[in-house]
Amino acid sequence: MRIPRLMLVASVTALGAVVAGCGASATSATTAKGPLVVGGVIAITGTSSFEGSNQSEGILPAIYEINHAGGVLGHKLVYKGVDTRGDPADALPAVQQMLATTSNLVMVAGPGTASAPTIVPVLNSAHIPMTAVAGESAYDQSKYPYFWRLFPPDSANGTAMALWAKHKGYTRVAAVFGSDPGSQGDLPGVIQSLKALHVSIVANITLTPSQSSYQSQVNQLIAAHPQVIMTEAPAGTAGTFYGELKSLGGLVPIIGTEAMYTSPVLTAIKGAVGATDFQKYFTAMIAAPSKPTAAVTAWNNAVKGAASQLPVSASVAQINPFAITYYDGMIGMALAMVAAKSTKPSVFNSYMAKVCNPGPGKTVVYTFAQGVKALKAGKQIQYYGATGLIDFNKYHNSYGNQEAVTLSPSGTTISLGTVPVSAIEAVKVKGVA
Repeated sequence: MRIPRLMLVASVTALGAVVAGCGASATSATTAKGPLVVGGVIAITGTSSFEGSNQSEGILPAIYEINHAGGVLGHKLVYKGVDTRGDPADALPAVQQMLATTSNLVMVAGPGTASAPTIVPVLNSAHIPMTAVAGESAYDQSKYPYFWRLFPPDSANGTAMALWAKHKGYTRVAAVFGSDPGSQGDLPGVIQSLKALHVSIVANITLTPSQSSYQSQVNQLIAAHPQVIMTEAPAGTAGTFYGELKSLGGLVPIIGTEAMYTSPVLTAIKGAVGATDFQKYFTAMIAAPSKPTAAVTAWNNAVKGAASQLPVSASVAQINPFAITYYDGMIGMALAMVAAKSTKPSVFNSYMAKVCNPGPGKTVVYTFAQGVKALKAGKQIQYYGATGLIDFNKYHNSYGNQEAVTLSPSGTTISLGTVPVSAIEAVKVKGVA
């Protein structure tokens, strides 16, 4: 059998180009012929361009897997990058243009933290399902039926970091976070959870991105004598700060957010402090990867299949927690369409939880092809993803255990331990996260 080629509306090397459609309404996917469009609403250029790379590293493998299995209800999928530039002022007109000019639009991957407050209401009103990567606590109890989130909200990631610090016996913590919206998202959960766990916060330092030096902030940190640093900052900022911290002899263990476990940040910190100190000091908290071999194998195979289209090597994409989340969201949406027997968003949107959440008598599937086969046989399915168990609550949020990890010298993920979701929720119940 001839393997279908991955169809792209925008190439990975020029993801920012918003490609005009045929002029049809974005909600006409049920009857229109031709490929179905996945809109990638994310920062593709600018200082947050790493977000676009995270997205393509997950969406393109998912599209490869789906198209390789015959597509969705006879339709192939294509990807269309819509560049928000990390700025709500740029995001709104770009999304409005996408909605006005794109035929067969079935879903959006994104938006991210910076543009979500502006874009989520627009997409929801247009009845376009979205797999958002916006971590704000405002979406912990989302009022938007077309909003879906498959990774820990910022507050939960911050709580997991605090619990890991407590587990390691640290009693003096410094918070070092960038002033950008993405970095600031985890900070409240970190601060409030540390207080609830009776761990002292000896410094709370803010880094303005893209400065040539952070010597005054480094001196402030060293003077506070922390045992550990909790942190999130853009790659360049992190590299500069931790390079100066090392040069002044102030390195201590570092616990980063999930956003710190992406290739640009890892490369920047490792380059700044050296491989030996990186291995000695660096840890990140991420969504605990899936344990069933079948789910991980499906993800790895999809990445390898789409490798020629990716902006990074397959091995780098395979350990990117954001890429894995995008992949699972795309597979879930495609299976929702098959289950609903419709590519109309207002019809299949409600099937997202039906094909992902566990339930009695459901057949567990790990790939799009397995899901299609089971659905055609009249079975109810539970898609178990590469991120692990997917179980959406009534607010369309799903997240589970988190894992402390570091990067091996060969570039693979080393697990250091797990923070169970029950422990995270126990802190949140106290009203501090």
